[in-house]
Amino acid sequence: MLTMSEIVNFGVNRVENTKKMTHQEFEIFAQRCRGKMVATARHYLAASDEAEDVVQEAMLKLFVMRQRLGEFSRPEAFAMVVVKHLALNLLRGRGRHRMTSIDSVPLTSEEFVDDGRLGELLSTIDTLPSKQQIVLRLKHIEGMEVEEIAETVQMSQDAVYQNLSRARRAILNKFKTKEL
Repeated sequence: MLTMSEIVNFGVNRVENTKKMTHQEFEIFAQRCRGKMVATARHYLAASDEAEDVVQEAMLKLFVMRQRLGEFSRPEAFAMVVVKHLALNLLRGRGRHRMTSIDSVPLTSEEFVDDGRLGELLSTIDTLPSKQQIVLRLKHIEGMEVEEIAETVQMSQDAVYQNLSRARRAILNKFKTKEL
């Protein structure tokens, strides 16, 4: 257990230790961290050229904020977090660009089209509450992941799962009652 004087002294020492990083100190820092940064980026990205791009972008961001890097107790760890976030942002950006039009979705069953069930399915989707419609279309038509949908529509992942479940259940019940 820390005493009150240790807590106060820790705060004072912490403030005294925060210094601005010079250009030369940043170069040394960058050389020391580059290998770890590339390894972190490669962990998330398959292509090494993309990993290098992410590290380069991270270095640029870190260089711009080099005056504040001394404020962090572990600037190397902060650099790894920057790399991780940039790599994840790159991966998320890819996911948004794989949208598919409903017209280009291959249908596996001729019966489904011949019976007019596709139109029936689309009209059933149109009757769902708006949140369920949006979540269902983003997931199954545009191919987005739950995390991306939650971020896009600004709701929790649990809420996305719940709306997906309710939408699927409503569609299933509608088709079951039609078959009876």
